[in-house]
Amino acid sequence: MLFWQLWSELLLEWQLTRRYWFDTLAGLFATVIFFYSMVLGLENLTPEGLASLGLDVGPLLLVFVAFNLVVATFQYVAYNVQSEAALGTLEHLGLARGGLLWQLLLRSFVRGLTGLTTGLLVLFPLALLLKVKLAPAPWWPLGLLPLYLAALGFALGMGALALYFKRVDGFFTIVQFIFLPYFFSLVRFEPWMVPLPFAPGAYLLRLAFTGEEVSPGLLLLALVQAILFLGAGFLAIAWVYAGVRRRGLLGRY
Repeated sequence: MLFWQLWSELLLEWQLTRRYWFDTLAGLFATVIFFYSMVLGLENLTPEGLASLGLDVGPLLLVFVAFNLVVATFQYVAYNVQSEAALGTLEHLGLARGGLLWQLLLRSFVRGLTGLTTGLLVLFPLALLLKVKLAPAPWWPLGLLPLYLAALGFALGMGALALYFKRVDGFFTIVQFIFLPYFFSLVRFEPWMVPLPFAPGAYLLRLAFTGEEVSPGLLLLALVQAILFLGAGFLAIAWVYAGVRRRGLLGRY
């Protein structure tokens, strides 16, 4: 049964992408233009360009891709809860085999695959435009895994807020703008940053696409941090889900 639920979510995602292809392409184009414009603006700050600011466009691009992956993933669970509640179908979704939490997890996984695909579709055109040389290591998919799992755990935690408060757009705007300077601070990665949230995953992504060697310790730390995020997020949304069901607040604004 798990296979058919997963297959249904994959078909749903495909149908939405095919139906709203124009919006999908416009979103990809907007992301490319946004980063390209930002780089041009930074280069014009000083006559010497990015070098005088101590920035290299290659790491900057990879951190931007990591930022987009995390933001796109962490918003999805809450927005899905919000839209289902607005349609009045949130309680119906809870009747799916395995319950609401399992269905949200499957949807988030499928959406994450879409996010990874769109991230790569943004990365390669920008690399060509900015003349960034990418030399992905054979293990590069493993570099994406910890970052995505950590983002999924954070998404489940944010989904817990949406289950209770239903509308959380304003709060998400705050988090998104906090994330922007935080992720860009990881461009100049230092050893003391390793324990910071998402930091080992973002650095691992950078190493994966530049073909540099990675230590087993960094990979292990990134995976442990991702599993902790995932476990904490699932516990948070399970606890809130049980609470709103007891109080009869699941599908109501």
